[in-house]
Amino acid sequence: MDSFEHPPLCGLVCPYFRYYYLRLNYRVYGFVKITSPYFQDGKLDHDRNDIEHHLSPLYWCNNKESGNESLCGACKFEGIGTTYYFCEECKLSFHKECVESPPLIKSRYHPKHHLQLVNDCLGRNIYCSYCDASGSYKKVGLYYYCFTCKFGWHPPCATRPSFLNYPKRHEHDLNIFPREADLICDVCGVVDCKPLIYVCLQCDFIVHRSCIYLPFVIKISRHDHRLSFTYSFSRILSCGFCRQKVDGNYGNYSCMKDCTYVVHSKCATRKDVWDGKELEGEPEDDYDNLNCFKVIGDGIIHHFSHSHHMRFENKTTNIVYDKEKLCQACVLPFYGGGVYKCMKSKCDFILHEACANLPGTKQHMSHPYPFILQLSDTKNSFFCGYCDRFSFGFRYVCNKGDKSISIDLRCAAISEPFDHQCHPHPLFLSNELGKYRPCSICGKEKLQTLNCIECDFFLCFYCATLPYKVRYEHDEHFLTLSYEENASLNWCEVCEETLDSTKWLYKCNECGNTFHIPCLLGKCAPYIKPAQNLLLYECKVNLISNNGLTRSICNYCERRCQDTLMFEAYDDHDGRKLYCYRHLEVEYS
Repeated sequence: MDSFEHPPLCGLVCPYFRYYYLRLNYRVYGFVKITSPYFQDGKLDHDRNDIEHHLSPLYWCNNKESGNESLCGACKFEGIGTTYYFCEECKLSFHKECVESPPLIKSRYHPKHHLQLVNDCLGRNIYCSYCDASGSYKKVGLYYYCFTCKFGWHPPCATRPSFLNYPKRHEHDLNIFPREADLICDVCGVVDCKPLIYVCLQCDFIVHRSCIYLPFVIKISRHDHRLSFTYSFSRILSCGFCRQKVDGNYGNYSCMKDCTYVVHSKCATRKDVWDGKELEGEPEDDYDNLNCFKVIGDGIIHHFSHSHHMRFENKTTNIVYDKEKLCQACVLPFYGGGVYKCMKSKCDFILHEACANLPGTKQHMSHPYPFILQLSDTKNSFFCGYCDRFSFGFRYVCNKGDKSISIDLRCAAISEPFDHQCHPHPLFLSNELGKYRPCSICGKEKLQTLNCIECDFFLCFYCATLPYKVRYEHDEHFLTLSYEENASLNWCEVCEETLDSTKWLYKCNECGNTFHIPCLLGKCAPYIKPAQNLLLYECKVNLISNNGLTRSICNYCERRCQDTLMFEAYDDHDGRKLYCYRHLEVEYS
């Protein structure tokens, strides 16, 4: 269908009023069938107050790339390159095609049937077959619809030319293929008859309309380097996202460096993997060089999180375990290795060497946008978005996307492939959205897990970040996380109850002592230490030790708390209250 010419302005009906006037009289299967865009006989009906819905042409906003003027109040589609009208009464802008849209058309995109101009009263999520955009009912959601084939088009999309030219994707003109067909797209390599298909009449090139404008250089969360689009490669490789074979005869994304990383086009452009940016011609970000300290001298640094200078010490032998001394960043104890200690004698600020070298910006495999390191102190607490643990150490924060998310350093350190000491095969992040899987260690159903592609082993972020080696105050050896098939023949050294053969445990390989994970680490495995005036959801609380001979009584469960830490809060009416640590972590996570 060709584009419309400008009709006289006095005869046009505002699309907003046009819909509401007709919705009670022209319903078909929950649709409002929209009639002529002009007033009857060119006259105004003063009883309906049509005169108030005066339309003015907005020639000045044509082809604008930004601004609210590009959002049409009728079809809710942000189309660029069209004339707009403005209704003084509704205070809304409308596409020229939506204002002047005839009630019935024959489109080149669907020549077999006529398309009826309708609005859906039932709020069905009908997508536009051209631009793939969809949206539920919002006042006026105008589109053309085929009742036979169940297809919909925005009015501006239904009137577009049936061919397009995009030399960056293909050297010849591409023409619409107006029928459903199981044809393989040369860009994505997928057979899908749902999107519109374009074909080249001079060669055998076939492409989905949604694949024509795929980016040529991107950065995804699953790989450290940029990826470029390519049509072929000689090696047989598996996709770095779904682990399935990549067909070298169709489009894909491959690493621009020397590594052999390759991803399917569809996998690389998922919203949970790619941030939507085309990076062709853009300078590359170097996250690894954004350190958080300044070198002062040989082995001496000034870390941004601390006011004093810190000196490097390499503690490799005969280190004495002290559960009260924890790294300020990851809130984990020191079992050996390099550390940075404050040079002030009365200051106990200390960091693991790895924590001191953390980059200021980090890309995590589970999120399409980069995270920024936030040098928290003990006054700012948070719950990790992946493992749900409460913490007040350093964290990585991202405020882009649908919601803000904070993750602790243990979860931020997980990358693909993830090698866990308790499993012989590498683990990869799950790629099926909305599917729950039982964690092989704790048995809890989780949406986001690390999966083994060789066996049915799943690991949640909580268990993946459990320390592999820990110390127990009554054992001189390290305890290691392990799985025992005959664990039910043993008992826990803390609670003296038998162990579960289906659950993992901590074991001393020298003495043979075994422990339940919660008994050794606490019911919620807190990587925290006592602190005052913590800010928890705008409420100030204290975190106090619960290691006396007589355990304190929790005000929530009214039992003596078995956790090593308790929350202390003050109420204006009831005064001091104590709560088991586990209750707050479960409630707020």
